[in-house]
Amino acid sequence: MSSSPHDTLFKAAFGRPDIARSELEFLLPPALRAKLDLTSLTLRPGSFIDEDLRHLHSDLLYELRTVSGSPALLFVLMEHQSKFDAHMPFRLLRYAVRVWDKWLVDHPGKGSKLPLLISVVLHHGDEGWRASPELASMFDADAETLDATRDYVPHFRFVVDDIASLSLEVLATRTIHVLGRLVQIAFWTSHSAERFKEAMPLMRELAATTKRDAATRMLLTQLYVYLLRVLGDVDASPVYDKLLEIAGPEGKEDVVTAGDQLIAQGLAKGLAEGQAKGFAEGRAEAFRWALSKFLEARGVTLSKAGRERLEACDDPQLLARWYDRAIVGSTEDEIFA
Repeated sequence: MSSSPHDTLFKAAFGRPDIARSELEFLLPPALRAKLDLTSLTLRPGSFIDEDLRHLHSDLLYELRTVSGSPALLFVLMEHQSKFDAHMPFRLLRYAVRVWDKWLVDHPGKGSKLPLLISVVLHHGDEGWRASPELASMFDADAETLDATRDYVPHFRFVVDDIASLSLEVLATRTIHVLGRLVQIAFWTSHSAERFKEAMPLMRELAATTKRDAATRMLLTQLYVYLLRVLGDVDASPVYDKLLEIAGPEGKEDVVTAGDQLIAQGLAKGLAEGQAKGFAEGRAEAFRWALSKFLEARGVTLSKAGRERLEACDDPQLLARWYDRAIVGSTEDEIFA
């Protein structure tokens, strides 16, 4: 399982083009949105963030087209550190250069043209976002000098969604995909048990409106895993009981699967022995079924050898790692690596 619960849930949710599209349609300025064909979003493999910041940042790269047909890229970064990072504009510039470097390597016949790249930061740190979302905020120069040199120095803005600073009422009324709202509320609640208690009725209401297809169930399971990990660090049992209330009878199996994943990874603390035994029984079989359904929902087809490898695996920890990779992996080699 990923070392960061934030990273796993972020990629499970926003690695889905339908959820990412919903967030971008809501978040991007109208003039910018009007120039992009968001129906053409395609997730690209790879990560571009600094190795020593992977516990604080998560990233996804989408390729799309402009309405005029030119290629463009959307770099979506999730920042989940508690303190505000004033160096974020510079980090985004560095990440953008890495993205463009890879584009040139992957498209050697495209000449010298680079695709447009728009950066979006989803921020849920304790302190909120406290600076102008542009590289100019880092330059040591007065406003007049900045204006005079604007054409001669790197300059860009990025879009910020400051989730943790919003009220629950604002998050509840966002016109985005219902699963996107649930995930954002989960990030919002991760700051305290009080927030989780406040959000429970709304989460239950939203969970009840979701479809019960395999892809939705897999994402809800990851959401429950996330809340068990970030809120149940000392004792997961009370959080588990509250998740059963949120999921309702129709979603109980998803909560059970979430608990099963944590037990398989040795991360469940304080779950009752009876619950643990119930989770442990046949958990490899449950993981195999869940992974096969998730791959089916993502349109990933396994070869005969891949299917045999999956069916033969009875190690819950290895199956959990494969499931983690399947969140963003699009080929059999990426999943079984």
